[in-house]
Amino acid sequence: MTTLAIIGAGIAGRSFIYALAKSKKYFTKIIVFDSDEHSQTCSRRSTAIVAPRGVTTGHSDLGDLIVKGVSTFQDHVINDRPEGVFKIQQYTGAVSKLELFKKRYPDGVEDIQFDSIYLKNKTYMAQEEAFLIDPELYLNWLKDESRDLPIDWRNDFITSIKSHGDQTEITSLNGAKLLVDELVVTAGAYSRFWQPRTFGKPIQGSYFEFYNIDFGPNSFSLTLEGDNIVYHAHSRVMLMGSTSLELGHVLPNELELRAIHGRLVEKLNLPLPHWKTGKIITGLREKASKRRPYLYRENKIFWLGGLYKNGYSLSLHLAKEMVEQL
Repeated sequence: MTTLAIIGAGIAGRSFIYALAKSKKYFTKIIVFDSDEHSQTCSRRSTAIVAPRGVTTGHSDLGDLIVKGVSTFQDHVINDRPEGVFKIQQYTGAVSKLELFKKRYPDGVEDIQFDSIYLKNKTYMAQEEAFLIDPELYLNWLKDESRDLPIDWRNDFITSIKSHGDQTEITSLNGAKLLVDELVVTAGAYSRFWQPRTFGKPIQGSYFEFYNIDFGPNSFSLTLEGDNIVYHAHSRVMLMGSTSLELGHVLPNELELRAIHGRLVEKLNLPLPHWKTGKIITGLREKASKRRPYLYRENKIFWLGGLYKNGYSLSLHLAKEMVEQL
């Protein structure tokens, strides 16, 4: 009898479970600890875009990894046809620091209209193919595709992790104490409670969510001087933000979000709603050293985290690597 425990069932945890189901590797019992009430899942509170964002190979290890992750996700969409994933255009524009921006996006053009994007002043804008993800639809699809695994889903929070010979002892908030043969930790910013060897900083991100928006039949993502709009045509939802603050809590900075809203109103010829009609969504990401995700093993414990950028594609790419090492 072999028991596997997984801490965290956000995009990293569910990508791992999905990759495990595809691999046909067998465990007698799999226990998943996931408590959105105690530790909010950041991937459910994310703008959730998979895009290269001008990154190419041959410049850095992180850049190479991002490109590989995007490629893995593209293959996943083509071959597996997951629910909640939509092919879109990512528009990225700038009016300052153009020399650096054009090196990253050499194929951009300067104009005031880009497909359905209208600007009040000429802006250098690049576009690339990308994927927009509806987090709830996609996370539920990953779980459903893993239904053949012997999983015991528990709404609980792990309070301690200790090595115990060839096994690992885990204790939960609700009093469970278990010995498991393998442990996978994909808890994101909440991994700081157990102090892994390579833990990053918790970074708070917030954005406005607006409902009953009609910008036409095509979803898109726009990044303008670091400010973002993501339009979900299928649900008529628009996201606007986002902040990036080195904080360990989820209380949002409304003033910064209002400033982002004001800048976009000034620059865009789009009927943007008043900021007061938006709902503020906040999540905690984990930003590891040099923004590079980590995947490593200590004894019988796998640690996967630091998914600060392109978390949806890097989760799947690294989860497949982790399953191969089991």
